[in-house]
Amino acid sequence: MVMLGPRERMAIDRRLAGWDVSSARGPWTRWFLESVRDRPGVRAAELAAELDRPVSRLKSQAWSLAELDLLVRDGQAYWLSERGAAYLAGRDK
Repeated sequence: MVMLGPRERMAIDRRLAGWDVSSARGPWTRWFLESVRDRPGVRAAELAAELDRPVSRLKSQAWSLAELDLLVRDGQAYWLSERGAAYLAGRDK
């Protein structure tokens, strides 16, 4: 089980908040992570259709989340990483 310390959590919070604020369509990071948590293995096209966004844009956002090790991608499908699950669960050291 992955545990996030307060500094690590704050760093993730800052990064996600920055992406949400700079998005022309509004906050998306938490929605994306929760959608993947609730539907492991969900495909990019399904999520893009829900948001009425191009699949390419959604994949770019997924890549950003994967760079933070919050998301795991396998082909076109996404899963929450252990770190992503710990972040959403609010687990701290």
